[in-house]
Amino acid sequence: MMKNKLPTLAGVICRNQGLAPFAKKMLAVSIASAACGFPYAAFAETTAIHVPVVTINTATSWEAEMGAQVLSPAAVKNYGMKTSNTADMLNSILGGSVFKTGGVSGFPVVHGLMDDQLHLSFAGMQLNSACPNHMNPILSYLFPSQLGGMTAYTGIVPVSADGDSIGASVIVHPAPPKFAMPGKTLSSGEIGGYYHTNGDATGAHLAATIANDAFSMKYSGDVAHASDYKAGGDFHAAGPAAMGRGSIGADVVGSSAYSTNNQMLEFAYRHGTQLTSLSVNWQNIPHEYYPNQRMDMVANKSTLIHFNYRDRFDWGNIKLHVYHQDVRHTMNLGSDKQYQYGTTPGMPMKSHGHIDGVKLDGMIHLDHGDFLRAGLLLHSFRLNDYWPPSGTGMMAPNTFNNINDGHSNRYDAYLEWHRQWAPRWTTLVGVRGDTVEQNAGDVHGYNMMYNTQAATFNAQSHQKTDHDWDWSAIAKFKPSDMQKYTFGVMRQERSPNLYQRYTWSSMPMIAVMNNMVGDGNGYVGNLNLKPEVAYTADISGQWANTQEHPWVVNADAYLTQIHDYIGEQCAPGTTCHAGKFNILQYTNQQARMAGADLMGKVSVAQTQAAGEFFLNGKISYIHARNTSTHQGLFGIAPWQGDVELSQSTVHWNNAVAVQFVGAKTNVSQIQSEPKTGAYAIVNLHATYTQGNVTVRAGIDNLFNRLYYNPQDGVYVGQGMTMMLNGVPAGITVPGPGRSFDIGFDARFA
Repeated sequence: MMKNKLPTLAGVICRNQGLAPFAKKMLAVSIASAACGFPYAAFAETTAIHVPVVTINTATSWEAEMGAQVLSPAAVKNYGMKTSNTADMLNSILGGSVFKTGGVSGFPVVHGLMDDQLHLSFAGMQLNSACPNHMNPILSYLFPSQLGGMTAYTGIVPVSADGDSIGASVIVHPAPPKFAMPGKTLSSGEIGGYYHTNGDATGAHLAATIANDAFSMKYSGDVAHASDYKAGGDFHAAGPAAMGRGSIGADVVGSSAYSTNNQMLEFAYRHGTQLTSLSVNWQNIPHEYYPNQRMDMVANKSTLIHFNYRDRFDWGNIKLHVYHQDVRHTMNLGSDKQYQYGTTPGMPMKSHGHIDGVKLDGMIHLDHGDFLRAGLLLHSFRLNDYWPPSGTGMMAPNTFNNINDGHSNRYDAYLEWHRQWAPRWTTLVGVRGDTVEQNAGDVHGYNMMYNTQAATFNAQSHQKTDHDWDWSAIAKFKPSDMQKYTFGVMRQERSPNLYQRYTWSSMPMIAVMNNMVGDGNGYVGNLNLKPEVAYTADISGQWANTQEHPWVVNADAYLTQIHDYIGEQCAPGTTCHAGKFNILQYTNQQARMAGADLMGKVSVAQTQAAGEFFLNGKISYIHARNTSTHQGLFGIAPWQGDVELSQSTVHWNNAVAVQFVGAKTNVSQIQSEPKTGAYAIVNLHATYTQGNVTVRAGIDNLFNRLYYNPQDGVYVGQGMTMMLNGVPAGITVPGPGRSFDIGFDARFA
């Protein structure tokens, strides 16, 4: 019998010898759940934390039923022992990956779309990046140790989980509050951390809870620090990183160091079926450097306040979220980039953003398996992006207005109908309307040399209103307990963000500071951009076998056609040169994405002496093309995946994994994207658990391979980065070389 691999219910059943045949079926559940944290909805219940009267779910059963992938609290917890980049969890999602930016600020990527093209939310909140380089995306405000799970719709996205996006929906759940039994007091805590030899990276987290049966208070804190990491070999000349800077080794990836600190305080109260909570998150990032951006983050301070109320009734339930965030973000040139340019010492850049939002969701039960969901969202984002003067040259004597008094207001409403027509057939259909109002004030530059471009921008109308519509239709057919098919179609619409619409200067020194994709080019906004509209068709299937060597397979295929895709063109009045960095302008084009994903796991052996052996893996293929320019799209890996052989006993879980990425030759020529070769790296890890203590050790990139992932961006991590072509083009940021890692997590009742 397989130990410690079944859900709680299955474990109880297995201990009842009279129900052994049913336990065999439940074996498939364990295999599916263990496969990189992927919950095969056809076979597994989603995780729930049960407390008296109130049940708090990290994902509802109907979400998993209609095709969502769910990372359980246990799967999320494992990441807290090895990384502080919460976006890394997307590597466990079928069809998901991460576009590397700073050490804790990766962009989630799903089916070739990333960052603002996806819908990302945390605890019902949707946050905007307040940075011309998008250095503070929503997941950068969270550490894995603060999370209770993740739900990802990578195929067809229900309108209740979407809005202002053209791709997947990734919903991050906070760890739920804990309460004591009636008349009791609960106190619990957790401590953990990790260390990586490459980059001397360290991370630590601490959490403590005290509660009775009605009131709960929790504190959590996380810190992380790292120096520049080393690649698996030399990729640039050794010597000074830049004029006036220290020496850097030929294998050192410049501007990859970071230091960050996150803290959270949460209060929760429950009464009957009601649950109310108030949380405050503070972030202070003293520095986070970027090997694929011209500038570095030298401060990011955020205060995020979230009020949450939910209640359950005989007729359904309601959820209310009210949130506010204030962000003060500062960029300048870090320790590996040239700081002095004539009489100009550095380039201070500041952003001040604040967000206010209200989100209300409700569900009404109509009949068994039949319900309606409806919701409203009011979301306001205000942004001032300004660059104080520096020195006495081109960057003086005035403050440069990159975006002056920019604002974006969203008013959303949706209606969704879930219906189980028969035991084998279920549908989910919905429609959503989003109104996006945007505006920005007049601008001026550092001095008179910017007057012509500023006057041209100021003479145009800045007010824009988009009426965006989404709809989706999903059907599930489940012919047996061991197979399920889901298929559907959807339409999604997304408005440009403030940086895509309102940045205005094509001066090279200015434009290169506006870059959200890490390709080294400079970007100029476009007031005439239309919203992107995407049409997607998707079909997926899950199959399982419960015989002597149980296995489970999940497959997915999709096609997305995007109208008015926000691509790039050579900025008016400039000339673009192949193999060089250029000044580009956002423009509407057409794009198409088609791909397929495959994931599976099989039990290969069960022994009394050595435990159980599993082989699992996943592979994704995507063909993404700009059909207006007939070029590839930037930052997309056409083939990627991994294969892992794991061995598990009562206390041990050991694995050897091979991660591979195919060659990228279908590149974005307008962005001078470098081609990259195929590679494979080998990783080892061993985890030991005894009671509430878990220790993890591993070796990443065992053979110290020098490799280039097309999702790591272009290397501009050292040198004269304020000059358009002051640094060489055509070098992809290399991945980390060999690293010996250790981490632990301990929980206390």
